[in-house]
Amino acid sequence: MTATARSALLLAGAFSAALLTHPAAAREADPHAPAEPAPAALPPGPEGAEAAPSLPYAVRITGVDEDLLTLLESASTLVDLQEDPPPTLLGLERRADADRDRLQTALRSAGYYDARLDIRIGAAAAPPVPVTIAVETGPAYTFDAVAVRTPDGRPLPGPAIAPADLGLVRGERARAPLVVAAEERLLSRLGEQGFAFAAAADRRVVVDHDRRTMDITYTVDAGPLVRFGAARVEGLEEVDEDLVRGRLPWQPGEEYRPELVDRARQSIAQLEVFDTVRVSLADAPGPDGVTPVTVSVVERKRRFIGAGVFFSTAEGLGTQAYWGHRNLFGGAEYLRIGAQVGRLGARTTDLELPDLQFNVRFRKPDFLAVRQTLAASFSVVAERPPAYERVATILAASLEREITDNLRVGYGLATEWSRTRTDERTYQSVLVGAPLSLNYDASDNLLNPTRGYRVALVATPWYPVGGDTRSFFAATGIIGTAYHDIAGNGDYVAAGRINVSSILGAGLDEIPPDKRYYAGGGGSVRGYGFQKVGPRNANGDPSGGRSLVELGLEMRVKVTDTIGIVPFVDAGMVYDSTFPTFADLKVGAGLGLRYYTDFGPLRVDVGFPLNPDSNDARWQLYLSLGQAF
Repeated sequence: MTATARSALLLAGAFSAALLTHPAAAREADPHAPAEPAPAALPPGPEGAEAAPSLPYAVRITGVDEDLLTLLESASTLVDLQEDPPPTLLGLERRADADRDRLQTALRSAGYYDARLDIRIGAAAAPPVPVTIAVETGPAYTFDAVAVRTPDGRPLPGPAIAPADLGLVRGERARAPLVVAAEERLLSRLGEQGFAFAAAADRRVVVDHDRRTMDITYTVDAGPLVRFGAARVEGLEEVDEDLVRGRLPWQPGEEYRPELVDRARQSIAQLEVFDTVRVSLADAPGPDGVTPVTVSVVERKRRFIGAGVFFSTAEGLGTQAYWGHRNLFGGAEYLRIGAQVGRLGARTTDLELPDLQFNVRFRKPDFLAVRQTLAASFSVVAERPPAYERVATILAASLEREITDNLRVGYGLATEWSRTRTDERTYQSVLVGAPLSLNYDASDNLLNPTRGYRVALVATPWYPVGGDTRSFFAATGIIGTAYHDIAGNGDYVAAGRINVSSILGAGLDEIPPDKRYYAGGGGSVRGYGFQKVGPRNANGDPSGGRSLVELGLEMRVKVTDTIGIVPFVDAGMVYDSTFPTFADLKVGAGLGLRYYTDFGPLRVDVGFPLNPDSNDARWQLYLSLGQAF
């Protein structure tokens, strides 16, 4: 029997008991009376003994729709114990008699107080014995008057709460679960208005058999209007207490709101230095409703190490290792030092050497202001993708400001010394950039979103301060993704992506190859090799462009809680022009496999080019962590 069915049965027992004890036309019911227990199954005989006799039977319920049939089957002892038949016909009759009251209780919970049952045990020449439960539901009873009051008979404080706000609509079928759910909504609504200690004092349900209606009166003790009092922080070891207090989004004396408590918990958890975070009011209201708050945390291990492996048929095998500290100076400062070796076994422009990268990243939350993060990084890179060879040293620093829970802006400075070589020439560049970003994230999950959308606007002006690059240029783009949960449970999610980018200012030959746009690969147009979508030079190598368009559409289907399949279609192209023309798009399609873990889905995608060039591979394989977008 499901938990839902048992709950419905318990609720229904209240109405049934009330009707039995009050024979008048108007009767009261208590939806918390316990249901009659089911008869116990016969115990098995001792090991090796001859099996006890049994009388197999088959149950059929008639006269009801599918929803009511499910409820009655869940409440029925005959159905529940059908695989454990009694030894005699007398035992079967007793089981049927016990079912009568249970089924009447279930029918009353669904709003049918005049229902009739006819349980018949038929004769059978051979087992199973047919058992038919014929139901005549009669007319459904409906909700009529709904009243809410305090124990002294006064109206509740705060804005009036209509019955419809509680899910009780006059004329709707009087189902017991709605009665209990309405009480829960009532207490929740009072909590949202600042009455955090509101409690149900009584619930009076009156069934009128003449009018076939139900009247309900809720008596609720709202308690005092609660205000936030002093906050106490428990569980800190190395993290500064002021950092935690700065994340509380209220001032002492401010009216209590449950959403502020939730926001505080999420904001403190975003510091990423705690395993658990709990924010709660004291057990009882304080004087004049001013109530203390307790913040309980458990700190994570401060140091961590890690390693990873990634692979695609175009980019080859790669690996990385890193060491880090989550709380370097006590203010949740994050430091990570890592090294990465990539493109092992992949074809490069000439030398069969892998990509190498060393990087140091630092992040300081709440820098100069709450929810403002200082991020700094230093990288040394030697890479050889299909389009160029590059050696670079990069130093960058930025501020990331959370304007709201969804909106974030970023601004900073970056300096880059690089030498980039193609078949045609070598670029020596010293550039200073000012990366700017605006991100709006209305999705429900970072690594595995099922609903909502994201929009990112990015722009990085680059100013040459040395080398042979002379012209100013600015890389700009808009990237949008959207997610739609078709079934409402995350099992069927349609996801789409669009990326439109453009480089303004300099001509293509004046832009270092590593700052141009390229398409193709696991995070771009799947089915094509890395950087293999777009214009190429005389040797057939990618030459990059000044504008880019990428489109993606996939259906994420969960087969089990941990396994999913993802059919997808991608399209894209790189153009020499300043703005994309959306012409001559390369299209790829394929199928992906997802293994869902607590830290995000593991992704395996196999893509096929639908309109390849003569030198494109017939298929591509991609392995990574997280969804494609």
